[in-house]
Amino acid sequence: MSNAEEITTAEAPFDDHDCDYVLQSTNGVNFHVYKLILSLMSPIFKDKFTSPQSESQSDKSSVPLMPVAESSMPLRSLLLLCYPAATPTFDSLDNAKAVLEAAKQYDMQAVLSRAGDLIIAQFLPDHFLDLYALSCRFGWQHHAQTAATRALEIKDLGRPSNGFHGLQDITGADYHRLLVYHYRCGVIAQTVGDSLSWLPLSPTEMQLQMWKCKCRLVYSAKKLEIGNIGELKIVPWFSEYLVSSEKELLARPCESTIMESKYYNHAVIEATKCDDCRSEVIKDMERFRALYIAQVKKLFAADYWYYYCVPTALYLLLWVMAATTEEITISQAQAPFDDHNCDIILRSADGVDFHVYKLILSLMSPIFNDMFALPQSESQSDVSSVPIITVIEGSTTLESLLLLCYPAATPTFLSLDDARVVMKAASKYDMQAALSRAGDLVMAQFFPDHFLELYALSCQFGWQRHAQTAATRALEIKDLGRPSNGFHGLQDISGADYHRLLAYHYRCGILAQNVGSSLSWLESPSYMAIRNNGRCTCYQSSVKLSANLHIASWFHEYLVSSGKELLARPCESTLLGLSHYNRAIIKATECSECRKPVFENMNRFHTSYIAQVKKVVATVSQALSATP
Repeated sequence: MSNAEEITTAEAPFDDHDCDYVLQSTNGVNFHVYKLILSLMSPIFKDKFTSPQSESQSDKSSVPLMPVAESSMPLRSLLLLCYPAATPTFDSLDNAKAVLEAAKQYDMQAVLSRAGDLIIAQFLPDHFLDLYALSCRFGWQHHAQTAATRALEIKDLGRPSNGFHGLQDITGADYHRLLVYHYRCGVIAQTVGDSLSWLPLSPTEMQLQMWKCKCRLVYSAKKLEIGNIGELKIVPWFSEYLVSSEKELLARPCESTIMESKYYNHAVIEATKCDDCRSEVIKDMERFRALYIAQVKKLFAADYWYYYCVPTALYLLLWVMAATTEEITISQAQAPFDDHNCDIILRSADGVDFHVYKLILSLMSPIFNDMFALPQSESQSDVSSVPIITVIEGSTTLESLLLLCYPAATPTFLSLDDARVVMKAASKYDMQAALSRAGDLVMAQFFPDHFLELYALSCQFGWQRHAQTAATRALEIKDLGRPSNGFHGLQDISGADYHRLLAYHYRCGILAQNVGSSLSWLESPSYMAIRNNGRCTCYQSSVKLSANLHIASWFHEYLVSSGKELLARPCESTLLGLSHYNRAIIKATECSECRKPVFENMNRFHTSYIAQVKKVVATVSQALSATP
């Protein structure tokens, strides 16, 4: 606030001049408050009030005044949340977030809880995904469940178009829990139509005309277990309705999916073609739909929110090395850190002395450079006048860290967890060159078995090239994002990082699947064509891909089935699997005309198919730094 800016007094209830304290916002608004209320709500304020006062005095009284870092709008809402008979209304979710950050800064736990209730009530209809993120950050488990349940209304949650602003503020683990919950509910909802044994036993509710209609007696009618009736064939139009609605519920498992389904009207229209079904179909379908919705909701309630959302803010614990009664045996590090011509010694937490040179550490770390520029107060070595600096890292970690700093040395990490500890130490000392070198080493050493964890590390440390490499390898995971595909590093990256990985996998899947929809990319597709030469029995059932290209039905089935596999797992090894390939060849041998060239033609096509899939997938960038 500039000196020339006018000081004003806040509106009621913060204009009481009988107060004993004044908080001044950054834009010059004075809030007249009471120490007692703030002390009860915030241990931070309580400590300030019990320490010697260094605040300036109010212009009009002897009441102490303290400037704060908040502007008047979030400060007013924050203080209203502290007062028992006042309730703020937030102008926007961004303003509400600013109030939450202030409450967190002042450790106002009761305010955070109260604010959570108000924010959920005010913004849930339009901002449930952002509220899920806030609930994870602040540990509001009940609100996280509410927001996650509302998110079931989003079709195919996790696809590229379903990113949201709060992804950057939560961990990948939080986001994964949301996707797992959505998927689990989809699977549960999908299974409701597989059996109707859950239908009520009341004879009145069970007297539906479609259970008795003669059109259910056709040969292809599906059998289902129905309430207390037992196994019964159901009419074809109703069977189609169940199958179609199941697919919709898998992608969007909520009540509105059933209410808005286009297949409901389609089923009714089909039913009117039967004289028996026509008379009661509207009433029967309305009764069934109500029961259908109730059963889906019942199963959702049973699948409780067992993924506990916890605050994901990281708290850095600084250990102060002090003299203790426990003695540590001092030992010397191995070469190259046993050089007694050194000018500084780093002593690890477990008592190993590393003899190093200030010049090397100063070049690698601005933290050490600044430290060495200060007056030295380190203890002296027992055997020389070389200063000793005690650090909190253990000897294994410190040795790997220092080897990364020395030009002619290379560490070997015992495990990826050990490598993680070394990289955190390098980050703490701002050793960017060491971090970059460590990234290359861990990718070389651990990539085949830990590519998902390495994707997480690459996001943490900004290694875009390594992130792309790991994301490409992750294409080998089928249906990435499903419950079984969580990984250790999810807790260490943001939801936005995880969403980018899922979006990359999905985009690659779409492009790979589309390769088989058109063969225009083939340099010479003629060898796959089916010609009406009177001898090939496949021509009558052939599929027209373009004006000049008809393909055999067995080959079309191969393209469709392999396309579905590529959507879920868009990589070369998917096509190297032989099940669809062998099935196509077996079917081709049933035709005397196709049998002769099938092996040669399929081998040629298979090679081109793999090359084209790799080509289109290579056009997709994982875009580490992009926003969701």
